[in-house]
Amino acid sequence: MYELDVPELVLPSSLRPLFPERSFVGIAFTLEGTEIVPPVSWDEGKARISSYLEVFDQLEADSVIVSKNNGSLVGHFGELTGNSAQKHGCVGVVLDGNLRDTAGLREIGLQVFYRDVNPRNGIGRWEMVSSGKPVTIGGVTVCKGDLIFAEFDGILVVPELYIAAVLVKAEEICGIEELVRADMRDGLSPVEGLARHGHI
Repeated sequence: MYELDVPELVLPSSLRPLFPERSFVGIAFTLEGTEIVPPVSWDEGKARISSYLEVFDQLEADSVIVSKNNGSLVGHFGELTGNSAQKHGCVGVVLDGNLRDTAGLREIGLQVFYRDVNPRNGIGRWEMVSSGKPVTIGGVTVCKGDLIFAEFDGILVVPELYIAAVLVKAEEICGIEELVRADMRDGLSPVEGLARHGHI
């Protein structure tokens, strides 16, 4: 992205992975939620959570849920919705909010990058305010359709407009780095490797 003069959008490193060893790549499906103040009854809360639950039927193969949550201290994503997300093709979740049911999520193997944990259910205390619209996390705006590449080192956002060009360039660089790696293992210095291949 740097070589292509495309902004390098990296989400905050404070979003930590449920599985440090696992990465994922997919297409962003954005949503935003907020605290209900004051909290409402359980029955009213069920009615107000329904639009969020309907989102899971809209997910497609290789989707990544990117969820921004404002002010609320409840759990914003858990194992039951995780099962539905996974069944509908979701490969991972970026949660700017609180995770719950971590044991169940570990059992199904769904990778989530999350801000914090909280065991409380959101019904009656949290609701979705938008889906499919841009969300901003740590100063980085993510749009539905952007490419999300998430691994232990960080979460990269590639705007939809640049996906094809970035993937082609990334494959080119990976090929070059294979040559650099072989040279480094043969004892070539990093200075010589950079001069020979243009990458290090």
